[in-house]
Amino acid sequence: MIDLETIRATNAFSLSEGPPRIALVHHGFRSTQLAAHDKRSSRFSARYPSLGLLNIARSAQVDFEEGRLAFEPEFRYFDEDCYEDDEALLSKMLAWLDTAPARFLMVGLYSLAFDRTASMLRKVNGDRYCIVVGGAHPTVAPNVDFAHLVVRGEGAAAVRHILSTFMTDGFGEGPDAAGICYLQNGIEHIGRTVFDRSLEKLPAPAFRYDLSREETGTAKERWWKSLGHNQQIYICTQSCRARCTFCSTYLIHGKLVSRPVDKIAGDMDYIINDLGHDALQFHDDDILQHEEFDELLHLLQSKSIQWSCNARSEFITPELASRLYAAGCRRVFLGAESFDQRSLDYYRKETTVDMNRQAVRALDVAGIGVVCGYIIGAPHDTVDSLLRDFDEVLSLPIYFLAAAILTPDIGTVEFGRAAQRFPELKALGDEPRLNVRPRPDLYGSKAPYGLPTVAEAISKDDLNDLYGMINCAFFLRWDAWARIERYTPPHLVNEALAWRTFHESRALELVQQARLSVVRDRMQALLEVL
Repeated sequence: MIDLETIRATNAFSLSEGPPRIALVHHGFRSTQLAAHDKRSSRFSARYPSLGLLNIARSAQVDFEEGRLAFEPEFRYFDEDCYEDDEALLSKMLAWLDTAPARFLMVGLYSLAFDRTASMLRKVNGDRYCIVVGGAHPTVAPNVDFAHLVVRGEGAAAVRHILSTFMTDGFGEGPDAAGICYLQNGIEHIGRTVFDRSLEKLPAPAFRYDLSREETGTAKERWWKSLGHNQQIYICTQSCRARCTFCSTYLIHGKLVSRPVDKIAGDMDYIINDLGHDALQFHDDDILQHEEFDELLHLLQSKSIQWSCNARSEFITPELASRLYAAGCRRVFLGAESFDQRSLDYYRKETTVDMNRQAVRALDVAGIGVVCGYIIGAPHDTVDSLLRDFDEVLSLPIYFLAAAILTPDIGTVEFGRAAQRFPELKALGDEPRLNVRPRPDLYGSKAPYGLPTVAEAISKDDLNDLYGMINCAFFLRWDAWARIERYTPPHLVNEALAWRTFHESRALELVQQARLSVVRDRMQALLEVL
């Protein structure tokens, strides 16, 4: 980390002379595994705001209103999608910050974009601007050498502490500072991961959507997740009750926190009436875990708005699916992940194949499109077992297959398992100092990006070809397109057709380039009937 004395020595950074300026920087979020290796997929990327940054801005606004900050901070939201390149983004940010007495860049740091973000921020004058990073990656790997401050876990209390005590003798003291990591006079302070309940307590609205609208305008979701003409994303719970081995959400957010329904009602009024949104996408890990779920459904039904959500399969019944539909739900991302019980047990899903089947069918019968999470590449997977599992997928009424290759994400159980098999993972980026990051120079850009695959019987190249085959075989079937036409909003059908064209090209490439004969043969047979 950058020593705080570099800022103190200039005597040009003060929180006592007027409102500080904070640039909220949304950078690298759309760096997906697929786009890292195949740039053609980038056109289908989503574009929506960082709710974490917008929640921090709202929390600081309330802190000022309630007398916990001397000046009301001036926030501005910067999204990389609105600039030609990182140079243009950085120039605009620094020009806006430059005239303030205290100048902060607050950046959400993502593993897949670590090197890109680092390259941009290393160009910032660390004597004049304070760089603060947070998010999933620094929570589990906090030693970031291009930042002054690293926030682990939830950020509302930490930002309040920074904006009230930075460059004073009280900085780093007290409970609000517990999650802050920094270097001062050569002494390193590594905070612990901190969880707060700001989402539960913050008055409506919970997020400063106004900041992102000034920069990016209307949010854009991928066609298979889109509803309405002007959709917005929203969260009303933190964390997840499950402990899946590939996920780190509970490491970042701790125990479940549910926003009270009366506060959600205020948020809905703001989103629908003030901002004019006609559809909502819940980004909660599992909306069904909300502690006032029945009241939440009643509220949503009263708003007459379409919405989508994420859910776990074990709680989906025909009766619940009907209730979801009646309340406006039209799309569910179902975390099925596999239809092989060995894989479900390995991922600690605590579900069964039959639960997954029943959930898919119940939602489809109710009129809700199922976006099915599906992971391949577990250690026990073989080519034959994956083909059997995928044939089960093809037999189910799934609207969209959200396939992925198992990634040993840093901080997860999967990373710990992988590190036992690949000791070199512990040394990536100086692991004893908790500065681990993907290394595409060692492990390539194919998924999992910059990390080894944990599949024991399938190479990384072959696993990526199987992933491509699965997507092509799913989306190029004519019966799949009947379901896509049923659930896709009419104004997005052309984008869905472009998705189909993309997979036709991919299928032809697999016929010509795949090493596995079963992949080549399946793709050839598929293309012959198109």
